[in-house]
Amino acid sequence: MHTKHTWTENSATIQVEGLSNPVKVFQITDSHISYDQEIDRPYVSYSKRMNTAFQDKNTTGLFQQMLQQASEALVDLLALTGDQVNYPSVSAVAFVTNEVQKTGLPHLFTAGNHDWHYEGMEGSSEALREEWREKRLSPLYANHSPSHTALDIGGLCFIAIDNSTYQVNETQLSFYQQQIARGLPTVLLIHIPLSLPQMRTPNSPNLCGDPEWGAQKDRNYITERRQRWPESGNKPSTGAFLEHVLTTPNLVAVLCGHIHRSRVEPINDHAFQYITSAGALGGYRLLEFHP
Repeated sequence: MHTKHTWTENSATIQVEGLSNPVKVFQITDSHISYDQEIDRPYVSYSKRMNTAFQDKNTTGLFQQMLQQASEALVDLLALTGDQVNYPSVSAVAFVTNEVQKTGLPHLFTAGNHDWHYEGMEGSSEALREEWREKRLSPLYANHSPSHTALDIGGLCFIAIDNSTYQVNETQLSFYQQQIARGLPTVLLIHIPLSLPQMRTPNSPNLCGDPEWGAQKDRNYITERRQRWPESGNKPSTGAFLEHVLTTPNLVAVLCGHIHRSRVEPINDHAFQYITSAGALGGYRLLEFHP
C-alpha cells in the first residue's frame, strides 16, 4: 500500500492509495482530568497522589476547547487514546462522557494505565483493569468492547486495542489479525506506543513490546502502589502483536500517547506511529486522510 505522510506537532496529512473518501480524525490523549465530587470521597485514599497531578493546568477547560476544535473541524471520528482521567472517578468519567456526547461526533475510546487505576488497591493490573473498566469506564465505550473493537469510517478501518498494561493478549492479537485480513487501509489506536527498534535507547521510556520489559525495568511500582511487572517479562502474544504490526501491509498509522510529547516514527515504508502530546499540556492531533 502506497502512502504519503506529512505532519506537524499537532497535525498530520496522509495520502492513502485506494481510499475512496477523505476522513478527518481528532486525537485527544492524556487529558489527566480530576473532577471529584462528594460521591468520590470513599476512594480518596486511592486517588490522593494523582488527584494533585496537573493541578496547575485547566485540564477540564483544555478538554472542552479541544472538543470545540473537533466540532468546528467537522471531524469524522474522535480518537480518545487513554488517560482521559487520572483514576476512575464517577464524576470525572461522567464529565468526559457528557462533554464527548455533546459534540455528537462518533468516537472510539481505549483506556490508558491511569483511567482504571486506583493506587494502592490490591490485585493484579489485569484484574483491576477489568473491574474498573466495567464499574466506571463503561459509559466511555459507547457499546464497544473495552478490550478490542473496530469501526469502519469512509473506507478506513479503525482498530482500538487496550494495551494499558503494556501487554496484548491472545484474544486481542487474534482480533487484530482478523481485522487486518479484511484488507482495508487500517489505523490502530492504542495508549502505550509500540517499542519500535529505533526507539530503544538506554534512557527511552518503557513501551509496549520492549523485549527488556519486566521487573528489572519497573521503576514506578512503589510510587504507583501497584504490583511489580513480572520477572518473566512480556507475554508471547505481545511480542507477536508487535511483529504483526511491523509487517502489516495495509496499516497506515498507529495513534497513541502516554509519553506526553509529540513524536512521529516510521513503522515501515507505508505506516508511521503518531505519538501525540498530552491534552493536559494542550496537545492534540488533527489527522486528515486523503485519497
